[in-house]
Amino acid sequence: MLPVESGYTPTATPVVPTGTTAPTDLSPAQQQALAERYAPVLYFHPDERNFLQDPNTFVEQSSLREERDWRGDEERYARGEVPPEELAGIGPDNADADAQLFLDHDNEGLGDGIRAGDLGNSRNLYQYDPDTNSITYFFFYSYNDGPPGGIGEVQNHEGDWERITVQLDDNFQPTEVRYSAHEGSNTVRSWSDAPLEDGRPVVYVGKGSHASYPEPGTWETDLGGVHDFASDDGLRFDLAGQPALDVTTQPWYGSHVLWGERGTSNEIPDWLPGVGSANGITSGPTGPSPEKGPVGSGTERQPISTEETPPENDSILPFPLPGLRDIDLPDIDVPDIGLPEIDVPDIDLPDIPDPRDIDLPGPL
Repeated sequence: MLPVESGYTPTATPVVPTGTTAPTDLSPAQQQALAERYAPVLYFHPDERNFLQDPNTFVEQSSLREERDWRGDEERYARGEVPPEELAGIGPDNADADAQLFLDHDNEGLGDGIRAGDLGNSRNLYQYDPDTNSITYFFFYSYNDGPPGGIGEVQNHEGDWERITVQLDDNFQPTEVRYSAHEGSNTVRSWSDAPLEDGRPVVYVGKGSHASYPEPGTWETDLGGVHDFASDDGLRFDLAGQPALDVTTQPWYGSHVLWGERGTSNEIPDWLPGVGSANGITSGPTGPSPEKGPVGSGTERQPISTEETPPENDSILPFPLPGLRDIDLPDIDVPDIGLPEIDVPDIDLPDIPDPRDIDLPGPL
């Protein structure tokens, strides 16, 4: 496990003044102090290749485009020219629009390594919600590599927003942690049962998908047969070492732009039986907004096994599907049929004179 150090020093502001009880509007400094006090510790899978990124850097590295059916996408702003404040004006209708607006990360121009992110330049992104008296931590990645194995690999997409929520009581003491992991697969742990380091929650990050889990092991996802794999044997990253940033103060907060290229799965109608649920799984997600705040209710589910690495043939199919190079084909002996030899008669072809030897008449 490799720690990542940072020179950033959290502020020494008291978390909450003595005698203060919820519900009370906390000052920005008090909200920041709470966010620093309970900043999570992340453990990445040893095979992880895409790490945290400052979302502002992602905006700078992207163009803003509008998807158009049967025609090329229309570029609204080129890379490096996207005004973040204009993103906030992209409303909820964009999530289901036919001509969706999306941030297209220019990994082709900047190189594939740009998807690895930049842990040293990442931020402790948080939101204190007075209505629920909770702190939500947002994790942003430039690329989502999908749960490994089988059909899960089709869930690769640019941009990835993940989160956990720490619930507080009326004395601003933590009572539980809610871990977001794919649509409808939230996991809950009471504070006494949650993994902690220095009184702060630990998050085990799913390989490639970046889903958040309270324990390492194999986890079911919302796509039957596709599993997430979390581990405590990879890179350790402590968000307490990064500057705390209130996500609601960002100029793009509340935007429903797609953080990443719009994928082909958006063409699948939601109502189509069997496959309608795949709509959007190849597109960048929307980011933090009033509609996407604290993690909602979940269950106290457990990993289905302690395995932290995908098996060699991890697939939703009930049988392994070998690669073509792994198939041994038997040698086939072709019998000698003994066809008779056929004599083809010689054919005398007339001599055809060379056109260059023909005298052509002069001009008339």
